[in-house]
Amino acid sequence: MQEKTLRPGEIIESLGKYQLKIIQNRNSYCFSVDSILLAQFIKTKKREKVIDLGTGCGIIPLLIYHPEKNNLIYGIEIQDDLVSLARRSISLNNLAQEIFIIQEDINNLREKFSGEYFDVITVNPPYIPDGRGKSSSNSEQLIARHEININLDKILRISNYLLKKGGRFYFIHRADIFVPVIMALKKYSFEPKILQFIYTKKDREARRFLCEARKEGGTELKVLTPIFLNDNKNK
Repeated sequence: MQEKTLRPGEIIESLGKYQLKIIQNRNSYCFSVDSILLAQFIKTKKREKVIDLGTGCGIIPLLIYHPEKNNLIYGIEIQDDLVSLARRSISLNNLAQEIFIIQEDINNLREKFSGEYFDVITVNPPYIPDGRGKSSSNSEQLIARHEININLDKILRISNYLLKKGGRFYFIHRADIFVPVIMALKKYSFEPKILQFIYTKKDREARRFLCEARKEGGTELKVLTPIFLNDNKNK
């Protein structure tokens, strides 16, 4: 069991409608609005097995937790400090029997789980190709935002292995590369079923999109009303 004491730079924040807590380090990695938007978009059913790839500080497992659904939720993270944050947050909320944080490279998950084990996969992937964009001096942020250890193709390859036929794959990504992302989904037998575009303002182009895709699903597609982050109606 990880210790619950705070380390230098760490704070405890309230989280979600079940009044859970999460430990954050203001001097390094903190979760973003993308994780919150993705968690709100994800839908789970009772007694499902869920895995969050690249869980960071464990924000998505905590936000999608439901006390009456009896789901098993796994968070996969490779970075030592983030694994510590996530595990201590899970311990703080007494959820060690519902949420399991595993320190592992996503590329090695075939050695951890049998094929088609999960009903739901969630991921807030790195968006920036390695060697491009503004590099962060913080190694945790660098790995989280840049395709250094993992990219979308590798995520989809392992997700095809982990997810049951008809299982749901939830993610958020950049709107400006929407077409290549959809092509990558189809390459690994995922069909987009629900889309929702995210705008900072109504007079700007879309910045992100949320997607629910299904493994070997049909071609019917639902496009939801857009999200406008700075719209007064959404505040």
